[in-house]
Amino acid sequence: MLTLSIDGHLVEVIPGQTILEAAATASIVIPTLCYHPDLSAVGTCRLCLVQVDGWLHELPACTTKAEAGMVIHTATDAVVRSRKFVLQSLLLHYTDETAGQPAVESEFMRWVRHYGVGYADGVARPRYSEDSDPHPLIRVNLNQCIMCTRCVRACDEIQGCFVWKLSARGVETKLVAGVGQTMLDAGCESCGACAAYCPTGALRDRSLLEQDRTPRQASDRFVRTTCAYCGVGCQFDLNVRNDRIVAVTTSAADTLNGLSLCVKGRYGNDFVHHPDRLTKPRVRQYLLVERSGPRPQDRGPWIDVDWSTAVEIASRKLSEIKRESGADALGFLASAKCTSEENYLVQKLARQVVGTNNIDHCARLCHASTVTGLSMAYGSGAMSNSMDDVAANAQALFVIGSNTTEQHPVFGAMLRQAVIARQVKLVVADPRRVGLSDFATIYLRHRPGTDVALVNGIMHIVLENGWQDQAFIDNRCDGFDDFRTTLAGYTPARVAEISGVPEAQLYSAAKILATNHPMAVIWAMGITQHTTGVFNVLSLANLQMLLGNMGIAGGGVNPLRGQNNVQGACDMGALPNVLSGYQSVTDPVVQAKFSTAWAVEKHNGASWHLPSRPGLTVTEMVEAAGQGSIRGLYVLGENPLATDPDSNHVRRCFEAAEFVVLQELFASDTSLYADVLLPGASFAEKAGTFTNTDRRIQLIRSAVSSPGEVRPDWQTISDLARHMLAHQEAQPVGHCAGWDYRDAAAIMDEIASLTPSYAGVHHERLEHGERLQWPVIHDEHPGTPILHVGHFTRGRGLFHAVDHLPPAELPNQDYPLVLTTGRVLYHWHAGEMTRRVPALLRLHPQSLVEISADEREKLGLTDGQMVRVTTRRGQMLARAFVTDRVPSGVIFGTFHFPGEQNVNNLTNAALDPTAKIPEYKVCAARLEASVPS
Repeated sequence: MLTLSIDGHLVEVIPGQTILEAAATASIVIPTLCYHPDLSAVGTCRLCLVQVDGWLHELPACTTKAEAGMVIHTATDAVVRSRKFVLQSLLLHYTDETAGQPAVESEFMRWVRHYGVGYADGVARPRYSEDSDPHPLIRVNLNQCIMCTRCVRACDEIQGCFVWKLSARGVETKLVAGVGQTMLDAGCESCGACAAYCPTGALRDRSLLEQDRTPRQASDRFVRTTCAYCGVGCQFDLNVRNDRIVAVTTSAADTLNGLSLCVKGRYGNDFVHHPDRLTKPRVRQYLLVERSGPRPQDRGPWIDVDWSTAVEIASRKLSEIKRESGADALGFLASAKCTSEENYLVQKLARQVVGTNNIDHCARLCHASTVTGLSMAYGSGAMSNSMDDVAANAQALFVIGSNTTEQHPVFGAMLRQAVIARQVKLVVADPRRVGLSDFATIYLRHRPGTDVALVNGIMHIVLENGWQDQAFIDNRCDGFDDFRTTLAGYTPARVAEISGVPEAQLYSAAKILATNHPMAVIWAMGITQHTTGVFNVLSLANLQMLLGNMGIAGGGVNPLRGQNNVQGACDMGALPNVLSGYQSVTDPVVQAKFSTAWAVEKHNGASWHLPSRPGLTVTEMVEAAGQGSIRGLYVLGENPLATDPDSNHVRRCFEAAEFVVLQELFASDTSLYADVLLPGASFAEKAGTFTNTDRRIQLIRSAVSSPGEVRPDWQTISDLARHMLAHQEAQPVGHCAGWDYRDAAAIMDEIASLTPSYAGVHHERLEHGERLQWPVIHDEHPGTPILHVGHFTRGRGLFHAVDHLPPAELPNQDYPLVLTTGRVLYHWHAGEMTRRVPALLRLHPQSLVEISADEREKLGLTDGQMVRVTTRRGQMLARAFVTDRVPSGVIFGTFHFPGEQNVNNLTNAALDPTAKIPEYKVCAARLEASVPS
């Protein structure tokens, strides 16, 4: 440690710290403008000048290293004069649009007023248009720019987008987006980082701009919560006025994202107050007219009812089906959009109240093969490392089947920075040229559905060169000999023929991944949504054991979860074969534990036990509804008509379902086939937890009131359970034990009592800011950032010999193209939320199909022309987007828009035989110009 004096105070600092950092440790404030702790220090604004004894000139505190024995003065008359001069100079070309307004001050104007500085010759005249860029989310006013370059450095050093630059010299210097380009033309991803870091308001969120022109009300609140979009789990503050969310702001506090957010997290919350929100329960008219008669073919009109009526009808009909056809005639779909507490209650409702394991959710459609494959290899199906650990410590990255910068944008930006700032070697493998490919050391464009062959080929080369970690293999793994025998058949020549990746690229990729340690593997649904999804995951698990990258910082297997709480929904047992914490429904010890905890008083004293046979998956339940063996469905926060494969078939199955209860924010496509519609609460209207992709358990907090009669979903689920128990036991609802929860925190306490991996998780700990990643095995346990340290969850890791198998459907003469699917930056999932955010819809207003220039030439298409894509299952209408992101013979579509614009009209419902996940990523298709109707 070094000792120095600042304003008469002795301060101890760590060698290498700056004077500014030293002052901060002593709570001495030195004003800054160009400086921000997240960014590189440039020392250009000179506002932080200080006097140091022995130096003739004042020194910038942000860039001057502290030295032992320094005597520093931060507020002498000379220093104050220097700061006033700096501020006066910056005001020469600065137009203060907040003059005379009772607005929230910018950093710059706060220091101007603190030092009592004014305009030398009156207010400066604007030199530029006050709104000089058409970006729908970020207002640009160069009249307030002081050239501090914080926006430039934020875009470069945090996002890696390099949108902003300084143009010209001297007094003509100004901020520009590219050269003669708009922000969007220059590659802006609309994340808002530039506005978040701007100290003057030159770049400002349009949503905040209008609010800052009006007085702050005494009722303003800032509520810290967790984003409701992807699995990264960003934290932010909901800015609330008059019970409405008016903006989202971020804090540099100890969160994964700091000030960073993606466009959806920062600007995509308008859906909370959208007039389309369901505000009252609804039931079909026939349910009110005839208590037990058949439903009309078209289900009939909706009637608004009170909660008591809606819940009574739903519970009565579900109970009737159970009584007539048994518990397994009912199916339950939980939700990765809802809290862990709510998902726990849904699976408890299915198992305790109804007596069925027919409970599943959308993880079946995204990462079921990940959970299955990693459990087979390691004993745990979750991400092994943390996002910040990977970004900070990996020496090489293998990103395969993940469009990270669009689907997990904040983590994608972290990976870009790892490459830019630390020169991490990046290998990207994807049939589609995703954004990270531009930062890759090597990009492997393999044919869709050839992932196993590609990874096996890389591992063949590793063994060929003796690059494997033999000590790790011998000490911690089994099954290596059979695995090695299988790899012998995957020569570079054969793999090149199967995958389309040249042999030289295979060698280069293998050398990078094997000789840079630790190496982290990252994947998403480009790996999992295949009929060989489990094999794909097993291949990646093999690779990380082969190279000794498990149980260490900067390594591991890192599957990225697509929805905000898909990890939590899995953890809670919203799956047909496990209870919370992945405890098997067939294990007698587990059955006894839950049977005791969940026992319900019986009038006749009969014993009660959990169902012990695994239930049906999502896709199996939908199919069973079409066949009549599932008579009733309860669907929480999911839209199967938009998200399940082969939408036309799903539609027929839901039409055939006898009784459907849907609990949702909006009247989605699925609501057309519902009989009872229960309004759900948004993430901003309730409390609970989400568990992000790296097992981090985080709170959401209620920030605004729900519209109309909406109430938290856990209350609705509990109410339904009590009514069903009353129907089954013919006892008053109030006498049913086990469903009288005080709040979401009480539900988590029950979860902790039954779930070893969550045993130490309580809302109180999270409120105190503890970072908890499961397993958290007791109340004082700090959590587990890295899994499989020293040993695997199953004991020893198990290599699996897996072979390449072709996709279920390949192109032919009638369907000559390969269709693959995914998402885009500006929308999420079925678009029910993002399509209700005007700015996001303006940025991406309709469905696009990506096609190569070759396909355009073959069909004589123009960019933006309407096209029809057809498969054996249906058709899709969209605009053609000609791009080099897809190779010749491959087209790409999305499911963000409803009806004929949804690619799931086309996708193949063929399943992985083990994980039962559909093959969204490969099917045969035909493309043609759309003929106007």
